Amino acid sequence: MTRERLIVDVVADVVCPWCYVGVKSFLASRDRLAPEFDVVARFRPYQLNPGLPTGGVDRHAFYAKKFPDAGRLAAARDAIRENAILSGFSFDPAAPAQLPNTVKAHQIIRLAHFTGKHEAATLAIYRAFWDEMRDIGDDATLIDIAAGAGIDEGLAAAALASPEDAAMIEAECESFQNAGVSGVPTFIVNERTGFSGGMPPDPLTDALRRAASMTAGERS
Repeated sequence: MTRERLIVDVVADVVCPWCYVGVKSFLASRDRLAPEFDVVARFRPYQLNPGLPTGGVDRHAFYAKKFPDAGRLAAARDAIRENAILSGFSFDPAAPAQLPNTVKAHQIIRLAHFTGKHEAATLAIYRAFWDEMRDIGDDATLIDIAAGAGIDEGLAAAALASPEDAAMIEAECESFQNAGVSGVPTFIVNERTGFSGGMPPDPLTDALRRAASMTAGERS
């Protein structure tokens, strides 16, 4: 039986803890949908904090100012931990001390589209930031991460050195904002319908299946 192709654009920012949950949950959902659909994933860039300095800022100070209610911030982080466990992994959303500008990280993910290493590079960058506490705003660090995902170091260095490449990332992020994406992760199915939320695999699988049904109706 021929499976229907399902294109899913996962719009996310690497430093968004809900996005880490969403990406991991999506990969589990994709496996569940595999008997029905040929799921094609495209990890797309978004910046929650555009304009940060290249060297980043102190993350704890930044979020203390952005979310002054410490109780609500703690409750949100507890919810993130719980949803991560339901998605089959665990991490500490409060752990990273530095908040980088993510344009460069998104440049590596974009490059990975063209090298067949898209999923590997995306997961490697999320792990580097959330689990290994590495500086994903640093060129040398990103080149090393890219090489570990199977991307040629020279290609990675050239992408990071290109102002045109960085400008394309910033323009794509802006285009999603202009299109109404205000919360991430956002999942856009077959370039027609979308929804947001870092939900566990069960509800995400159902949501993707519903979206697929809606887009199938539009194509008929």
